Amino acid sequence: MARQGSTADNPGMPRPITPQAAAAALPDFAFAAVCLIAWVRPDLLLENSLTYIMLAMLLEFIVVHSAAFLGTVMFSAGDPRKKAMGMLALGGFYTLFVGGFSLGFKTWWPLVSFWGLMLNRLMSVLVGHAPSVDQKALVQRGWAVSAMAYLFGCFVTVLLPIPRLGITSEIVSRANLPGDGLWVDQPWRVVAFGFLYFAAVGWSELYDHRWAKAGMPQGRGRNTREAA
Repeated sequence: MARQGSTADNPGMPRPITPQAAAAALPDFAFAAVCLIAWVRPDLLLENSLTYIMLAMLLEFIVVHSAAFLGTVMFSAGDPRKKAMGMLALGGFYTLFVGGFSLGFKTWWPLVSFWGLMLNRLMSVLVGHAPSVDQKALVQRGWAVSAMAYLFGCFVTVLLPIPRLGITSEIVSRANLPGDGLWVDQPWRVVAFGFLYFAAVGWSELYDHRWAKAGMPQGRGRNTREAA
C-alpha cells in the first residue's frame, strides 16, 4: 500500500523546486518583470520597449503554435535526417509569418530568434539522444500550459477593462507602433498580457507543469516518474 505522505505517489502534492526548474522559469519571470515595469513605469525602460513587447508576444504565438507540430516530428520514430527535413519544412512555413512580423516592424531579430530556436531543436534531433517517456511528457505538458496561458491571457486582456497605469497618451504617441488594432490603440493591453502570460508560465515551470498532469492522457501498463 502506498504511503499517504509520498509525493511520488501523489502528483498533486507540492514538491521541492529543483535548480533545473528554477533555471527554466527564470527567463519567463524576467520577461514578466520587464512587462510589469513597462506597464507601471515605462519611463524606466527604452523608448521602444512597447514595440519590443508587442513583437515578442506575436512571436510567442508562432512559437507556441509551432511547438505542437515540431514536437510531433521530433518525438516520432524514424530516421533523424528525415525528421530534420520535416522540421525544416515546418520552419520554412512559419518563417513566412515571422518574416511578415519582421518586415512590419522593420527589424530582423524575430527571424534570428526563431531560427536560433529551430537550430537548437534540429541539433537535438541529429546528435541528441532519444528522449525518455518522462521527458516527452514534460514537453507535452509545457506546450499545453503555454497554449492555455496564451489563450486565457489574450481573452482576459482583450475582453476585460485593463488599466493603462503608467502608459500615458504621450508614451503611446512616442512609441509610434506600426499597424492598427486594439493592441496599437491600447498597448497597455498587450503589456498586461505579456506580464500575465510569462508570470503564469514561469510559475508552472517551477513545478515542472505537474499541476497539468491530471489533464494529460496517461500511458498504459506502466507509471512514469516526473522528470527531474
